[in-house]
Amino acid sequence: MNRTWGGHVGRVTVAIAAIAATTAGCGGSDDQQTAPETSAASAAPSTVSKAPEPLGSELTFTGDEGGVTARVSVLNFNPAAAPGAPAPSGGGHWVSAEVQTCVDASPSPMSVSWSEWSVLDATNGRYPVSGLTYNQFPRPEYPVGSEVVNVGECVRGWVVFPVADGAAIDRVRYTPNQSVNATWSTVGATPVPPPPPVEAAPEPEPVVIETTEEAQPAQSPGGVVTVGQPCSSPSDIGTDVNTGANIVCVYMGAGGGTKWVNSAPISGINNVGDACDTATDRVSQTPAGKAIMCAGDQWVYGP
Repeated sequence: MNRTWGGHVGRVTVAIAAIAATTAGCGGSDDQQTAPETSAASAAPSTVSKAPEPLGSELTFTGDEGGVTARVSVLNFNPAAAPGAPAPSGGGHWVSAEVQTCVDASPSPMSVSWSEWSVLDATNGRYPVSGLTYNQFPRPEYPVGSEVVNVGECVRGWVVFPVADGAAIDRVRYTPNQSVNATWSTVGATPVPPPPPVEAAPEPEPVVIETTEEAQPAQSPGGVVTVGQPCSSPSDIGTDVNTGANIVCVYMGAGGGTKWVNSAPISGINNVGDACDTATDRVSQTPAGKAIMCAGDQWVYGP
């Protein structure tokens, strides 16, 4: 089931976890899941800083219900990331931010992904995260899809953004929902040396997160589509053969692969990037039939 956490700025709906949340007792990555995942986005901040935080500083996010406490920080920023990767499809170049999330307390596992992050330039231009990854992107990589972080653990990695050439990126922004808007200044970033030169090799094919294929449920081995079974393409929408409910194909991390998980009811058709309201909007689908969620103030792919 999905949970709602309250903060001092009002009640905050768990938008990021809406797709990946599962009911107690349903099969998960190990068929032994007994509690629903909670997104780090569900915690409201104990304090909100108006001015950008310096790099390396840490903000604590808490929830009024359930005893959730998570710490989030931006450790470094690279204005010239992945110089060996193909340029963004719309032109420009890549930048990246090294971020970290630590879970200090939570009644159930928490999931994180890089969809909550963006960068801002000196004119307040906003650049969301990349919709695909390349082998040349910096490592370690922050979870692209939804990945569980247990209590007492931290996850750290680089998040990559396509930005326009000439854009002066001066802030990294964390906006998991409408009540949270935290930023870190990129001033003071430690230069990240380029990787050593390597012999020329054929250009790798990108691992594309979004697709424009016709909407069809991805089939698991033997044609069975049910919670806990492996699937082939993240964000595919299926129907559980046992319950008839909506299920979604989700990347569970390097050790979990992609599996079918329960989904909140999928309603309407919207485009990625369109405005949405987390108070009323949760999970929808694109015209091509891919699952999308309302995160912050716009529809994004996920989890």
